[in-house]
Amino acid sequence: MAQTRCTQARDAQMRRQFRRAARLLLDSNTGSYLKSLVRDTGPARRKGIFVHGSRQSADVIAYFGDSLDKMYQLEQWLPTFERLNLNRPVVVVMRNPESFAAAKDITDLPLVLAETQPDLIDLYAQNDYRLAIYVNNSMRNFQSMAETSIIHVHVDHGESDKTSSISNQLKAYDKVFVAGQAAKDRCLRAVWGIDPNKLISIGRPPLDGDFQRVLPADPRPTVLYAPTWQGENEANNFTSVDVLGPEIIRHLLADGVRVVYRPHPRLTDMGESSVQQADAEIRSTLSDASAKGSEQFIATDQSIFDLFEDADVLISDISSVSLDFLYLHTDKGLIITDRHDDPSGTRSQSAIGAELSVLSSSTVQGLAEIVEQALNGSNALSSRQRLKSHYFDGHQAGESTQAFIDAVEHAISEREN
Repeated sequence: MAQTRCTQARDAQMRRQFRRAARLLLDSNTGSYLKSLVRDTGPARRKGIFVHGSRQSADVIAYFGDSLDKMYQLEQWLPTFERLNLNRPVVVVMRNPESFAAAKDITDLPLVLAETQPDLIDLYAQNDYRLAIYVNNSMRNFQSMAETSIIHVHVDHGESDKTSSISNQLKAYDKVFVAGQAAKDRCLRAVWGIDPNKLISIGRPPLDGDFQRVLPADPRPTVLYAPTWQGENEANNFTSVDVLGPEIIRHLLADGVRVVYRPHPRLTDMGESSVQQADAEIRSTLSDASAKGSEQFIATDQSIFDLFEDADVLISDISSVSLDFLYLHTDKGLIITDRHDDPSGTRSQSAIGAELSVLSSSTVQGLAEIVEQALNGSNALSSRQRLKSHYFDGHQAGESTQAFIDAVEHAISEREN
C-alpha cells in the first residue's frame, strides 16, 4: 500500500511538472507562434485582408510569413523586388501584423496583411497572382504553397555553406534560385531526388546596391569582425563569439588596427548563454579602448554592406556574410573562423574554408600575421578570385538583379506556354 501511495505521489508530481513546463512553453514567444498556427486552421478564423499602398493585385508576390526578428531576411531583398516592380507589378504579402507595420517604413511596394490561413486563401482567390517568391523556409510558406495556380520560387536570404542553407523542403518549390555552382553542388549532394533543372543560377541580387562608407576616415587598417549567430542547434552552430570572440578582439587591439564589431541580429535570441557573455565582454573591451582614446566601433545599426566599404579585412564565420564580402570585395582580406578547431572538417564542409586562412583556437595567437597575409598576400588574392567564380558563376556586382528578373520572366513564360 505504501509503495502504491509513493508511486501515485511521484506520478502526480510528474504531471504537475509537465503542466508547469507546458505553461512556460505556451507563454513563450515560441508558444505564441505555435498557437497562432493552430488558430490559423479554423475556417471561421478570419481577421480580414489589410492593404497598405495603392493595390493588392500584382503579377508577383514577395511572401514573408515571419515575425520582426527575421525581417532582415526580407529587407535585403526589397531593393531587388522594387526593381522587379518596374517590369512586373509586385506586392509584398505578409502574415504577421508587427512585420507588416514595420515594412511600411522600409519600402514603397504595396503591402498586404493576410494573418490567418483563411485570409490568405481569400486573398489568392481575389487575385490572379502568377509567381510567389520566398526568402526563407518558414513553416508558413507551405500555407501559401498549397495554391496550385502560382509558381513558387525559393531565393533564400544568403549564400552559405551552413547546414541550414540546405533543406529537403527545397523539393517543394517549383524553382530554386541559387547564387552559383557551389549552391547547386550543395543541393544535389545533400537533397536526394531534387530535380537539377529547377536550380537556377542568378548570383546575389541583394548585393547590387549602391553602398557607401559610413565610418570616419582612419589611417589605421580597419578589421571588421562580423560573426554569425549560434543557430537553433549544435549542427548549425558556427559562431566564433563564445570560443574566439574576446580573444580575437584583444589581439586586434594589441596589433593597433581599428576594430569594427558587427554582431549578428539574432545573436541574443537564445537567452542567457556563453555567447551572450562573450558578446558583452567584446562590447566592454571595445568601449574601454575607445574611452582611452583608441576609437573602436560597435556597429549594430549600420548596413553590413556599407560596413564592407570601410573594412580592409573581414573576420567572419562560415556564413553568408563571408561570401557576400567575397562577392563584393574580392580584392580585400578575408579570414574564416573554425569554432571546432577541426581543420579537416572545415575543409570538407566549405570551399572557402579549404582555401583561405582559417582562425581557430590553435592559430589565434598568430592573428597579426594572418591579418597581414590576408591584406597583402598574392596567393590569398588568387584564392579569393577562384572562390568567387566557384560560388557565383562569374556573376559580377551589378549584374545579378537582371539575371534574377530574367529568371522570373522565364519561369512565368515557361508556365504559361
